[in-house]
Amino acid sequence: MDDYNLVGFVMRYSMVKKRIAAKYLKEEDLNTFESILLGIVYKNHQCSQDKIGEITLFDGASIARALKKLEDRGFVSRQPDPNNRRKKLVTITDAGQRLYDEVRKAFHKGNDAIFKDITSEEQTQLEKILMKVYKNLDDIKIESK
Repeated sequence: MDDYNLVGFVMRYSMVKKRIAAKYLKEEDLNTFESILLGIVYKNHQCSQDKIGEITLFDGASIARALKKLEDRGFVSRQPDPNNRRKKLVTITDAGQRLYDEVRKAFHKGNDAIFKDITSEEQTQLEKILMKVYKNLDDIKIESK
C-alpha cells in the first residue's frame, strides 16, 4: 500500500471528523483532544487515567489537564480508585453522555455520506481489516537512535 495514499486518507478522514465534532465542541469550549477523552470514557463507562494514557499515548499531565477541564464543565467525574487511592477513576456524567450522544449522531450522519457507495458487507470487511491493523500498531516498537 502506498504510504502517501494511506497518510492522505488518515488525514482527510481525521479532518472531516474533527470538523463535524467542532460544531458541538465550540459551544462547550472544548477541543478535539478533550472530545477524544470524553469518547474513551463514554465507551468504557469508567476507566483509569492510566488506561486513557495507554489508549491515547499522551502523557499523564496532558490527560490530567484535559480531564480537569471536562470535570469542571460537568462532563466527567473523577474519584479515587478504591484499590489504589493514588489513582483516579473517570466516569462520564449525564451531561457528558448527552454531549457525546449529539456528537455521535453527527458522526453517524457523516459516516452515511462517507460510506454511501459501500455495502454493509464491505464495511464489515473493512472494519475487520482495520482492527487487525490497529492491533498490529500495538506491536510496533520504535527504537530511538
